[in-house]
Amino acid sequence: MRADVKPLTHWLIYKGYTVRFGRRSPDSVQGVIATPQGEVAFKYEPQSMTIHLPDRTVAINQYGWEIDRGKPHQQDDLS
Repeated sequence: MRADVKPLTHWLIYKGYTVRFGRRSPDSVQGVIATPQGEVAFKYEPQSMTIHLPDRTVAINQYGWEIDRGKPHQQDDLS
């Protein structure tokens, strides 16, 4: 079973970013997002629809709209 990345894909499109997926499992997806400021590593948790970035954590809904922003978790390994 693969992770549902549709909400993540919508979020990326709304932001105008492109993505390169690295690792993909049912519990998480990791890769690199290309932004105008440069490449950013990310981890996406499909069950909670949470995107972990180096500088913040973003919760999205099933349509890719941001519903909450927070500080990054110290334990996240985004490399």
